[in-house]
Amino acid sequence: MSDEVSTGEAPTAKLEPAEAATRKVGARWRRIMVVVLAVLTCLSILASTVGVWAHRTLLNTNSWVNAVGPLAENPEITDAVAKRLTDELMQMIDSSELAQNALPAQAQVLVAPLSEAVGQFVQRAVGELLQTPQFQEFWIQANRRVHALVVKVLRGETDKVLTANGTVQLNLLPLIADAFRFVQSKAPGLFGNGTTVPDITFDTPVDQARDELQSSVKRTLPADFGVVTVFQSDKLKAAQDAVSLFDKLVIALVVVTVLLMAATIALAVDRRRIIIGLALGSVVSFAIAVAILKTVKAQVLDLVGDPTTRRAAGKTIQTLVVRLDWIVYALVAVGLAVALIAFLTGASRAAVSIRRGVAHGAGYLLGRGDDRAPKVVAWVQQHAKPLRWAGIVLGGLALAFLVHGWVSLFLTVLVIGLFEAAIAFAVARGEATPASS
Repeated sequence: MSDEVSTGEAPTAKLEPAEAATRKVGARWRRIMVVVLAVLTCLSILASTVGVWAHRTLLNTNSWVNAVGPLAENPEITDAVAKRLTDELMQMIDSSELAQNALPAQAQVLVAPLSEAVGQFVQRAVGELLQTPQFQEFWIQANRRVHALVVKVLRGETDKVLTANGTVQLNLLPLIADAFRFVQSKAPGLFGNGTTVPDITFDTPVDQARDELQSSVKRTLPADFGVVTVFQSDKLKAAQDAVSLFDKLVIALVVVTVLLMAATIALAVDRRRIIIGLALGSVVSFAIAVAILKTVKAQVLDLVGDPTTRRAAGKTIQTLVVRLDWIVYALVAVGLAVALIAFLTGASRAAVSIRRGVAHGAGYLLGRGDDRAPKVVAWVQQHAKPLRWAGIVLGGLALAFLVHGWVSLFLTVLVIGLFEAAIAFAVARGEATPASS
């Protein structure tokens, strides 16, 4: 009987090393696969975040206007616009002839300096105009109109968008007419005596507006006067294909990111550890992406030769990217929070020690096993009045010097309100404790 037993166990004992080796190889490949999936997931999170931000910012007119609208008050932008407007207005003025007619024969040597002074006067006047709400309204309306047209072109709705020569143009003629009127009010004879300023709006056809200005100043203006070409139809097909591909790519990135994340967590042996790894890996990928983005931005701006245009382009890029920065900061905070929570809820010695320490500290502060108010609540009750005044003073200083924008105002007021409510709760609890006892 013993022989039968021994002969039955012998084959099983011989298979154990092979089976262990197979399992070891399988576990090793599983770990490798999890690492590869984790890296791909982190990169996919980064790519999908940037893709969704770019799609929302660049192809949604309301988002675009909300992003670039405040630029109307930025000095870098107004300087660039003032330079362009001044160049356009100076084409409507014969400054040399004006100087020659204004100076006696013996002072004709001053024609060149006086002509330059006319240009400086016009630029200062234009600068004043760009500080008014009138320009801010033009800026928002122009961006809304042009962006909507460009998006329609890129979406294939080109029948009523492209002009006869196949372009989408930024129409500056309404703003030029306003600048014309503003300068004319400061120097009535600068454009000629008896000159009237035509009423030009965005609804005025470009050719008609240009003809009215020519008739007003009695000068022939260039064919491209008052317009900036922002899109040409010779590259239309390639641009439409790119936008169509971008639309599909953004959706695909989001779906792939979700699937990669689910597959990585499902395949991992230690899921808590892989969640920590994914969270920290995403944070690292975002940090690297931000550094690369800053480098690329600097290199792109170096290609712009004109200093005024370069500053305006830099401010525009910064304004557009600031929303991406906020998204990145929020995701970094979420990633760190997820990693911290996953770590603290784990079974490692460090996590257990931290939980015990927090529990011990909370027990000390809150008190145990008696009917008295917790120690921290009792301390707040004793110092309620100075704490309230400290909250009011610090909140007032924050509102005065640190708050910029509605979001920061809301958060500051919320924190002050919660602080004061917590003190009121502690005081009310102290008053209710004797009655309950």
